[in-house]
Amino acid sequence: MKSQKSYATKFGLSVIIMMILIASSLGVISSCSQMGTQKDVDITLPKTQDASAAFLEMSEKHASKILKLSPEWATQLGVSEQIGGKGYASKLSNYTFSGIARTYELNASLLTELNTVDRTQLSGTSLVTYDVMKNAYQIAARHNAHKIGYGAVMGAAPPYVIDQLFGVHINLPQLFSSQQSITSEQEMVVYIDRLKKLSKAMDDVALTAETDAQHGHAPPAFALESIVKSVRIFTGGEIINNPIITSFAEKITTIDGVSNDDKRRMNNQMIGMLTTEIYPAFNDFADRIEALIPLAGADAGIWRVKGGADLYEIALSNYGANGLNADEIHQIGVNDVKRIHGEMDAILRARGYVEDHIGVRMTALAKDPKVLYPNTDEGRQEILDDLTSYVNDVIKIAPKWFGTLPPQAVEVKRIPIYQQDSSAGAYYWPPSLDGTKPGTFWINLKNTADWPKYSLKTLVYHEGVPGHHFQASLQLDVKDMPLIRNMMYFSEYGEGWALYAEELAVDMGLYENDPLGNLGRLKMELYRAARLVVDTGLHAKKWTREQAIDYMVDVTGEPREGIVREIDRYAVWPGQATSYKLGMIRFQKLRAKAEVELRSKFDVKKFHDAVLLDGSMPMPVLEARMDKWIEIEKLTK
Repeated sequence: MKSQKSYATKFGLSVIIMMILIASSLGVISSCSQMGTQKDVDITLPKTQDASAAFLEMSEKHASKILKLSPEWATQLGVSEQIGGKGYASKLSNYTFSGIARTYELNASLLTELNTVDRTQLSGTSLVTYDVMKNAYQIAARHNAHKIGYGAVMGAAPPYVIDQLFGVHINLPQLFSSQQSITSEQEMVVYIDRLKKLSKAMDDVALTAETDAQHGHAPPAFALESIVKSVRIFTGGEIINNPIITSFAEKITTIDGVSNDDKRRMNNQMIGMLTTEIYPAFNDFADRIEALIPLAGADAGIWRVKGGADLYEIALSNYGANGLNADEIHQIGVNDVKRIHGEMDAILRARGYVEDHIGVRMTALAKDPKVLYPNTDEGRQEILDDLTSYVNDVIKIAPKWFGTLPPQAVEVKRIPIYQQDSSAGAYYWPPSLDGTKPGTFWINLKNTADWPKYSLKTLVYHEGVPGHHFQASLQLDVKDMPLIRNMMYFSEYGEGWALYAEELAVDMGLYENDPLGNLGRLKMELYRAARLVVDTGLHAKKWTREQAIDYMVDVTGEPREGIVREIDRYAVWPGQATSYKLGMIRFQKLRAKAEVELRSKFDVKKFHDAVLLDGSMPMPVLEARMDKWIEIEKLTK
């Protein structure tokens, strides 16, 4: 096996993140690639004078206050009414200006209460939780000072109340069609009661968007156009085929104690509501958003709004900048793209691909029959078998690299055929919170050409082991992990770890004698490095949308259609695209620092335990904890 590479050497002596759950009205972004669904969570701690236990009790109260402002999020998490509020399953968030103001007030009050805690009296999980909450509340307070978009309680919210990714036009139909359960007659009544509030929510958000646009805070024109298109599609088909109707009809079929006549009556009531209330509300929403397009303009970056430079700095802080400014991040990306291109060029030349730039050569390689699986059921099974084999290879040697291994297994599964047209290419779903179900690495096998053979190893190391599965599974075993920590996801930590795991696989010898596999790893790293360039280009250097698209297509060689979607995502979600590579760099530099300062005492297994076993956290919190860990390790014999 290949010996461990020194990150201290790589970085010199320098010390220097499918289903997404979005509570966008609270500015809290959680990734289901990192957390499962909690069902009837009702966490209570014994009444005690112990400072740490008392603080954890406070954190549970904070979680409850946050979820009571977002009944939709409480439904997604499946918490009890004690936490989410009495009757929350029949409610929707307050999307009015007064509702946004309540979010500002809640953030301020929670931060004030947190500041009364004597941090020196805390230890273990409570100490980490305090630091995590403090960081998240403070960033939210900075965001709220701009009074733009929705308010934030934890972390920075997206800058616009709606965009093509998030908003009531997407989140609320998903809530009703796939997230709110109906297992009894009472739940059926509650479901319909909540649905009656949908039209008002659409009207409230439209008014907020209109007001923001009049003050120069509209999303870019292309985002508004995409919103209008998606809403028109939602209301364009037969109501009987709308996912709200079809899912409702499916859910109520299994309810006992309700006659078929009553089920038909309820179903007809639902159709009537969509016909007379909900479709007209959505069409009115689309008309009002379409009217804002002339106010938006074509510029894509956050610099275009009042306070945009500071908003972007806040966003970068929220996603792992850790003191780096936009210019520094941009240059890191430019340098990494150049380095990665050089490494890819050497491998491609050895394979006989010597002409044109990297992107063109990678496209040619991806069409070579030798690297493709047959687009048949047999070929799909071969992919699943190879992925499982790669998982097993990691598990065999993991004890040499990790002091603590996840107790849960990870399974490789094909995304169901009925979901593949609308699903991502691949993603990870963690074990159940009680640990009884394994983690699952899902892959979309609609077209096997999407997965050249050289791409699979890195996919395993990122989505499965030792990437997301190790990180998410070990977090489940954190003692006394409070609900509020499971409500927060830090993509610079989760995605940064997964990218670190991709390169760690090189140290582990998993790419030995497999230059094409390593080429697949470099291709994925190239994509993340290019994100640093285009995100900062859009939001700090005033790049146009076309300029960012052209750059990304040129350096990655990816199809333009997919790159357009990526750039449009970065435009309305400033900073998030930088979190992947920034998090990877931070993990690498933390390891380099530990290697330099601990010298012969450095143990990579202890290092990995130290960065994983306290759960996900912002990078400034992790860095401070690792500094203390290094000092403690220096004192060990």
